[in-house]
Parts: sequence; structure tokens; C-alpha cells
Amino acid sequence: MSKASDIAVVGAGAAGIAAAVTAARGGCRTLLIDQRESAGGTGGFSGLTTLCGLYDDAGNMLNDGFAREFADAVGEGRPVRTGKLWVLRYRPERFRDVATQLLNSLPNLVVRWNTPVRDVALVGGRITGLNGIAVGAVIDCSGTAEVARTVGAECLATDDSTQAPAVVFPLHDIARELDSVVAATQVLLPLARAGLPPVSFQPHPELHSVTVKLTGSPEHAPQVIEFLRKNVAGFEHCRTSCTEFRLRRRAGRMIVGQYVLTGDDVLSARKFPDAVARGAWPIEQWNAAGVSRVRYLPAGEHYEIPARCLRAASIPNLFMAGKTISADVDAIASARVMGCCLATGAAAGNLAVAFVTSAQQQQQ
Repeated sequence: MSKASDIAVVGAGAAGIAAAVTAARGGCRTLLIDQRESAGGTGGFSGLTTLCGLYDDAGNMLNDGFAREFADAVGEGRPVRTGKLWVLRYRPERFRDVATQLLNSLPNLVVRWNTPVRDVALVGGRITGLNGIAVGAVIDCSGTAEVARTVGAECLATDDSTQAPAVVFPLHDIARELDSVVAATQVLLPLARAGLPPVSFQPHPELHSVTVKLTGSPEHAPQVIEFLRKNVAGFEHCRTSCTEFRLRRRAGRMIVGQYVLTGDDVLSARKFPDAVARGAWPIEQWNAAGVSRVRYLPAGEHYEIPARCLRAASIPNLFMAGKTISADVDAIASARVMGCCLATGAAAGNLAVAFVTSAQQQQQ
């Protein structure tokens, strides 16, 4: 292998951005690859307009460091409350721009777009190369555990019974309020009675606009919009700027680590001596029929994510962050949100830096 990198990061969504920037700031030669043509991942390309998982139930920021830095740079205004939860509105284009600026600001960070994981070299139980480039450590932020899958590391997986994909799109020119549960229910009930798939409404940074999450097929989205125009007051002139409706994955494959975070850990607000991130988002699961099951933490509580959930169980130089952390199907239904992805991404970057630095010192 003629080229070398201290740390390779796979995936340039929220977790990968945090991991790559943190690793490079830690002084390591860092490579970031993504199969897309630019940074953003779910946060930049799915149609979402709210950063979830940043706050506890009182609206206080859960994680400092990179998570706070990125939220401050991307977010618009103050956090807003939706039911029991707090979210931060943002624009996807701003998410992509901030990510690009951060990645381009570090001379020891090399980015390769349109680059899927093609091959991973495993020698003596450690990863020695990725796509023909020698590496000291790898951070899998792909969301689908592409590195672990390639080398045959043990993984867990979600399916349509717990994390069914959704279609996300904006609706503009709405002439009614949807901020309260009662107001939203008055719109959702007619949709349900018409036999259309369930939808939920999320805040949008533009006035008279809302972000719609639809658990159904892309073909249902135009039907929902047309029904709202014809049957629900305030939606007569609604329109979408979305040019293509696509299913977006909520979560996929998780790498088994030195510890597997469980749903009981989340709901009991468990704390750990090696904690590296905090979460307070409820366990939010959706099945293929669009039926949700939401389980909240005790009031005023948060749980912690230990470093062991970011270290692969069988490969000492494989780390993971975001949707690929070591968690069962219940725990990932909470930890998959972007606030946790940013926090675990930064933590994985720090863990990888410490690992590479120690290895280099031992070789001297």
C-alpha cells in the first residue's frame, strides 16, 4: 500500500463529520470517504429540518464539545418544544455548507467522495487497509456497518417491525397552526379516516411551512398532499418543493461492541463510568404500517453511552459512531437521532486518536 492514513472514517453524515473533524483536530492524518458526492448524510439530504436529541426535557443541551459547536453553527433560533421534546430547526443546505467548511478547514483531513467501501484488509485480527490505503484505525459511521459487514464482524440489525423507513418532505403555504398536539390531531384524523398512511408533522424553519414524515411508500406522498388540499382547511394552497419522494432509512445495522447498550439502559437512565455521550430521546419505534411505539425516560433524566459501545468487540482498531454504535433494537431507536450521532462521532474520533497515538508510541 503506497498511501497511508492514521484514521479512516466511513460515512459523512452527522457522526462521520464529527468523527473526522475531531480526529484531524487531534493531530492524526485522517481520511473520510462517502458514497455520496458531498457531506451531509441524513441531516443534509433526507429532507429533515430538525436536529433531534440535543436537549433534555427541560431544553438544556446534553452534550458539549463538537455537538454544541455544530448545533450553534447550523441551528436557526432557539430550540422549540414539540410535545415532551425539544428540537432545533435548521436548513439542510446550511447543514451541508457548515459540514463542508469544517472538513475543508483542516489540512490533515483528506476527503474522497463517490467512494463506497470496496475492500478492507484484515491482518492478525486488525484492520490494516481500506480501499488500498494503509490505516491505523477505522471509524464506521456508515449507518449500515459497511466496514464491519465487509470483514465479517458481528452485527445486530433493525427491520421494518421497529425502524420502518419514512418519506420526508416539506409542505409550504399552510394557513393554519400545527404546533400543538390538538391542532395536529385535527389534521391527522381525516387522513386516517381516508385510509391514508400515518404522517407526523415536524417544525420547519420557514414560515407557514411544516416538515412531513410519512410511513408509507413514496407513491403515497402526492395522495396525502392532494387529500389535504381538497379536504382540510388551511391546506388549500399547500405545495411541496420536493422534486422526488424517496424512502429514508431510520436505522439499519449496529456493530456488536465491548458492551451492547439496551433499551433497559435507556429507560432506566443508566450511567456508566466510561461514559462518552448523553441521550434523552425516547425509544421511538415505527412499524411498516406506520404505527409508532414511543417510550419516554423518567422526567428530568438522561442516559449515558459508554466508550465500550464505540469499540468493536472483536477488532481492536475498529470504532463506530452514530447509527452503528453497539446497541440493541430498542436502544438504537433512541440513540439514532442526530444529537447522539454528533456526540458519539466526536467521542469515537477521540478514542481513535488515543488508540493510534498509543500504537505509534509503542513502535518508537
